[in-house]
Amino acid sequence: MKIELPFPAKILWPNGRGHHMRKHKAAKTHKGWARAAALAERASAPEGQSLHLVVTFHCKPSGPLPDKDNAGGSIKAYQDGIAWALGIDDRHFGQPVVLFGDRCQYGKVVIEVVAG
Repeated sequence: MKIELPFPAKILWPNGRGHHMRKHKAAKTHKGWARAAALAERASAPEGQSLHLVVTFHCKPSGPLPDKDNAGGSIKAYQDGIAWALGIDDRHFGQPVVLFGDRCQYGKVVIEVVAG
C-alpha cells in the first residue's frame, strides 16, 4: 500500500515548540488524514507478518532538509492513522525507513507499507 499525505505540521516535529493542545489538535487531524488515505486504498494487514513503513519526504523548495531522526518522529500521527485503518496496533510497525525525494511546491510525504 502506498499513500501520499501532506508534509507534517511544524508542531508535530520532535523539536517543535508549542502548546500541548495545539499539538494534540494537529496530531488528531493528521491521524484522520492518514486513516482516510489508508481506507481509500482498501488494503488489509497481512496475517502474522510484521509491517514496515518506507517514508519518503518531499520537502518544500526552500530551507534545509530535516534530519532523519526528526523526520521519523514527525510521522507518528500518520503511523497511528494507518494502523487504525488496518485494524492493528501500531507496535506491529518497525522503525520507519526515512528517505528524501525531490522537493515539491508544498511538500508531501509518501508512505509505503510493506510486509516483512
